[in-house]
Parts: sequence; structure tokens; C-alpha cells
Amino acid sequence: MRALFAVLALAVCGLVHASTCSITEYAERPPVTYQAAYVPYLATSTVTYTTTQVQSPVFNAATSLIRITCDAVAYINFGVNPGATVGMMRLPANVVEYFTIVPANVYPYTALRLAVIGP
Repeated sequence: MRALFAVLALAVCGLVHASTCSITEYAERPPVTYQAAYVPYLATSTVTYTTTQVQSPVFNAATSLIRITCDAVAYINFGVNPGATVGMMRLPANVVEYFTIVPANVYPYTALRLAVIGP
């Protein structure tokens, strides 16, 4: 019973909270002179993460640019079956980052995902 009250107390205090990353995929890379993405975009997804690593859905075959923003600090990694650990690429909370990737339609069998974990 005490354990239940402890969990409820943590939840009420806001210490038990799942964070989310918003991921947007683009087919076109912007010209080198511009720091903007073309619209319309191909797809969006949201990944909910805590201190346990999760993977995003597989990116679209035509995706070559990824936009990521997370509402809490996250550590990220890209790959076919990626694993993310604390100490990998750190993404600060509420910051927008862009990453170019090789589209799966250019190099078959490179269906990429994003792995995310919180501190």
C-alpha cells in the first residue's frame, strides 16, 4: 500500500512523466544557401519516451531531411535498428534540429529509424 502511495505522490509531483519527440520528414533537401525545409512535408510522427529507449516508425522511402524537436532532453541515434543510450547525441529540450539522411529509395535496405531515450 505504501508503494502505491509513493507512486501516486511521484505522479502528482510531476516526476513520473513521459516526454515526446515530434519528427517531420521531408523529401527534398533545401539548397545550401537556405536554412529552411520545403513544404508540404511527407509525414509526421510522435514518439513518446522516458528513461526507456524507444524507436520511431521507419522513415518514408523518399525522406532525405528530418526535423526533430523534443519537449524534454533526449539522446538520439539513427539507424536501421538503432539503440539510444544516455551519452549519445544530446538533443536539448524545445530545440529544433534538422538532419539529412540517405533516402531508402536511393540505397535499398536502409530504412532508417530514430531511437530516443530520456535522461
